[in-house]
Formats: sequence, C-alpha cells, structure tokens
Amino acid sequence: MANHVVDGANGFVGSHLIGALVARGDSVIALARASEEVCRRKVADALATLHLDPGLVSKVQFRAFSLAEPDLGLPVSDVFAEPCTYWHSAALITFFPRREDELRAVNVEGSDNVRATFSRHSSPGSRYIHVSTAYQCGTAEGKTMEGWPEYARPAAFRNDYEHSKRTAEIQLSRTRLARDGDVLVTRLGIMVGHSGTGRALSDLGIYDFLRVIAMFARRTPGERVRFVCHPNATLHLTPIDGTVDRLLALADGPFDRPVRHLVNRVAVPVADLFAVISAHLPIELVAVTAADVAAEPFGRFEAIVNMRCKYTSPYLRFEYDFECHDDASPPPVTPRVLDLLISWYVREGLPA
Repeated sequence: MANHVVDGANGFVGSHLIGALVARGDSVIALARASEEVCRRKVADALATLHLDPGLVSKVQFRAFSLAEPDLGLPVSDVFAEPCTYWHSAALITFFPRREDELRAVNVEGSDNVRATFSRHSSPGSRYIHVSTAYQCGTAEGKTMEGWPEYARPAAFRNDYEHSKRTAEIQLSRTRLARDGDVLVTRLGIMVGHSGTGRALSDLGIYDFLRVIAMFARRTPGERVRFVCHPNATLHLTPIDGTVDRLLALADGPFDRPVRHLVNRVAVPVADLFAVISAHLPIELVAVTAADVAAEPFGRFEAIVNMRCKYTSPYLRFEYDFECHDDASPPPVTPRVLDLLISWYVREGLPA
C-alpha cells in the first residue's frame, strides 16, 4: 500500500485522483481549504463518476490546509510521517481580468509554500508531483516541448491564469527538488467529464463556454453565431477517467523526464465541437476567420454572445501542438465521446 497526500481535494482533478487512489487500496490524506463535509461529498461524487464505490470515501483522511500559512497550517509530523507521493493540484482557475494578484498569491506563492513545506518535512523516499496546464504555453507558436519553461512577458499569454502557471513552473525548476530529479510536472489538457458517460462535475473551461451558449440559445432559439477561429483550431479535450489513469501510471514510474504533457495526440477540431453543440442546442455555431468578420461584421446578437464568451473564446483562435508520448497521452475524444460529453452536460449539467 502506497501513501499519498493530495491537496486541492475539492477540485475536479484532485477529487477524482483521490477516488482512484483509495479505490486501489492506497492510503490517502486529502488536503483542502473547503470543509471536510464538502470534500467528502466531492470525492464520493468522483468515485461514482469513475464507477467506483462511493463508500470508499470513508477511507480517506481529510485535513484542512492553507496555502498562505507556514507549513500550510498542517500537523506536519502526522501528514509526512511516512514516505509519500505528494500531489499539488490546488489552484485558482479563472480567466477574468484584474485577478492577477490573487492568482499569483495562490498559484505562484502558494505553490512555492507547498514545495517548501514538502522539502522541509517529507520523509526520505517521498516524491512530488505538480499538476499544471499544457496551456502555460501561452500564445507561442510552434510545438511546445516537454521541458522546463522559460520566462515570457504577461502579454504573451491569453490570461493571467496561464501566466501564473508558467511562473510557478519556472520557480519549481530552480529548486533542489528539480535538481535532484524528485519532481514531476504534469501538464493537463482541457479537462472534461467521463469518456463512457459524459458525466462532469465541473463548470470550468468548455463547460463555461457551453453554459453561456445554452443561455442565449434558450432565450433566442434558432440564431446563428459566428466565432473567429484559427483555420486549424483544435482543442485538447481530456476526459477525467483517462487523465487519472495516466497520472497514476506516471506516478508509479521513474521521473526520468521532469515535465510531461497529458494531452491527446488527436485533438478535437473546433468545427466538430460546434457541430455537436448545434445538434443539442437550438443554435448554430459557425467557425469563421477574422477576414470573414471584416467582410460581414457581427450582428447585434452575435456581438453580444461573443462579448459574453470573451474569456473562453480566445482558445479558439490558436493552433496548438504539444510534444506528447504514448505513456502520458490519454485516449482520444472520438465523435461518440464528444457527443456524450456535450449531451450529458446539456441534459444534466446546465442550470434549470
């Protein structure tokens, strides 16, 4: 039985990771800022999503922690009593502007506090996994390689969230953990629900976009809405079940490469995503170029919808190419899986 400490226990990735770990018989200490009741409910729901026994949540030990407090406010002698794998998945995810100070406090300074606490108190033989995002690449062109990143100006990113995740990786790369090879950075794609059912316990990313589209589609059905997209725009949607499987496999193996992309080799074309959304909601989404809009400007309705999607739609305007390998690449999102993901959220996930 292996020992794990997982922070961000009430988050989408953290709750499913905890569920998978405890289901295979490992010992798990779950850390979160939220109450134990909230965390237990989240992990139980994640277990159900993964087709596992929700009752296994009783085997998880929960501890309150704070990214801002010394030693994370933890009873460190208890939490780090045995060699463990520490998973740092806690993060603030927001694409809204004027949140850069809060993003830095959580994703950069908080991450450094986690790493420092682990370095001071973990038992010999422990290992550290930092959960990041593949989209820390920002707006850089060309292939993003699996390696420690270099500094880039805030203007080189779509939002302050991406910049904060890049900065956290840079700071981690300068630590003794990185020099000694005891750390693994896992860069995730756009997280979505279960590949077999579509069930998703998240309102972030593509679901935030879908929620806005559904609101307008239901208010004014039958409209056509264009979005400016890169001609080769694709999205690296990664179902939670396949992502967790790859995370566990990487954690069990050697940390021979410190940075890994957990993205699909075959991404989802934006045109395919728009077609599926249009099939399940009374709206027609169309991918166009900036030149198309210059020739035929947005109508009032289109302009309003685009404005409401202005923090998620920038991801449609770029072509992404990530270095990835079979041992870290989750199974691709096929047309059938894409339909399951969208149809489940339209049916079960949207506000009534």
